[in-house]
Amino acid sequence: MPSYTSKKLAFNNAEQFKESFYEPEPTTIGYVFIGNHLEYVNEDSPDTIRDTVADEKTVWDNMYAAKKITGNDVELVVPRVDWTSNTKYRQFDDTTELSILISANTSLNLKPMYIINSERNVYKCLCNNVSANSTVEPLSKNLAANGNIATDDGFLWKYMYNIKPSSKFLTETWMPAPISNQALEYSSDERTAVDGELSKIVMTNQGSGYTYQNVRVQTFATGCTKLTVLNTADSNVFNIAANTTITGTGIPGGSYIESVINANSVIVLSTATSSSGGGNTLAAVLNSAPRIYVNGNGTTVVASPRINSGKIEKVTVTTIGEGYTKANVFIYGTGTNATARAVLPTKFGHTYNAARELGASNVMVAVRLGEVDSTEGGIISTDTSFRQYGLLRDPYKYGQIAKANTTTSNSVVSQTTNLTLIAGANYDLNEFVYQGTVSSPTFSGYVHAFTANQIRLTRTEGTASVGGLLKGLTNNPTGRTVVSIGNPEFQPETGSILHVENVTKVQRTDGQAENIKFVIKF
Repeated sequence: MPSYTSKKLAFNNAEQFKESFYEPEPTTIGYVFIGNHLEYVNEDSPDTIRDTVADEKTVWDNMYAAKKITGNDVELVVPRVDWTSNTKYRQFDDTTELSILISANTSLNLKPMYIINSERNVYKCLCNNVSANSTVEPLSKNLAANGNIATDDGFLWKYMYNIKPSSKFLTETWMPAPISNQALEYSSDERTAVDGELSKIVMTNQGSGYTYQNVRVQTFATGCTKLTVLNTADSNVFNIAANTTITGTGIPGGSYIESVINANSVIVLSTATSSSGGGNTLAAVLNSAPRIYVNGNGTTVVASPRINSGKIEKVTVTTIGEGYTKANVFIYGTGTNATARAVLPTKFGHTYNAARELGASNVMVAVRLGEVDSTEGGIISTDTSFRQYGLLRDPYKYGQIAKANTTTSNSVVSQTTNLTLIAGANYDLNEFVYQGTVSSPTFSGYVHAFTANQIRLTRTEGTASVGGLLKGLTNNPTGRTVVSIGNPEFQPETGSILHVENVTKVQRTDGQAENIKFVIKF
């Protein structure tokens, strides 16, 4: 049985994930963690990582610090698409799948339907001038026209929102997308969202035999609805079609020819003349063109055709309509078989929910380590490095059987095993240390950091013994006596590790902070 799963499902999942960090009393907590201060086999090529139980245990072994995620650290994002001259962009179409509208086609030099410009304004393409290249960068917001911006290259763009320069979610490859115009990371305006906005008409059949007509008529006064055609070389009543538009001096905008009385060489106007006009002079010539008529339940739309070799190749909406839920397009003129359809936005209009309209099914997590100071209050050592980071959700406090909550969990945590030692020789950073024998240790780990009387370890195995010697494999073979043991903040292998990235070495130093950003795709 035919079916489909909407792209909105992925968006909804991403939206719920984001909102879980904003709830007043969240039922879930998340941390960005860092780990792995030990070298790869090849430092220029990070080890591969897989979604297996064994690999997750290794991640826990490597983990040495984590920082809690707040609502300000997560945002919906979409791939960044910078406006580039001489590039084709898809145009919004209510009959085209969203997954196609937001995708690119490299071989066709075709980009998604949205762009970010040099002012950090984000626009949606509503008309691409029959798949022409964009050569004029859209600028400004044009809020007086509800954010609709027509450029000289025949494109129509819809201003959606502006990304503030301080946004930490704008990168070279990603850009944030707001759920509403109330989002603080953005500048947007509710005037851009117009329910039932009709700004685009698409040709489905270009037809043939369509022309523009010159119409010379006898002089007329204000208030006339019947005009007598002068039979000249370029104006003949038999060449004029009913239901075509009529423009010129004395003709109100939006007028059309209601009927043609051939016997009397008379055309009947839909609207009475607004001033005098007519006469057999060049300035008095009226013009007739195919009429684009929209029958629907919104305000009146005005549109004009572009004719090429008798075919209507494009329709431009010159007066954008509002309030349409249904709209049928009719084309009248000298030709035959031209058909078109109106393109309508989702309920409440373009830009009402920019993130959903752009298919934002990705969430960026962006956390800064080192905001309090480089060590985050002495919790994260600066004399170390990391090669791994990721997202941990709902871990248990050490030695407990229930997940941590906002009350019991600290904003920054240490995940190392900390041993207090009697005075003695120092160990090397990253050195293998152990109790028992090196071939059969009862406890072991790797030196992550140390002070005069305390050592922090990762990748520990076994249980440390107070009063026993902690020996070093390379620098301190005689060892130092363990006085006390401090456990990690969280119970290893609890909660869920939702994301892990292995990266090349990041060296921490005093006075330095690290911005960790990654994207989770739904």
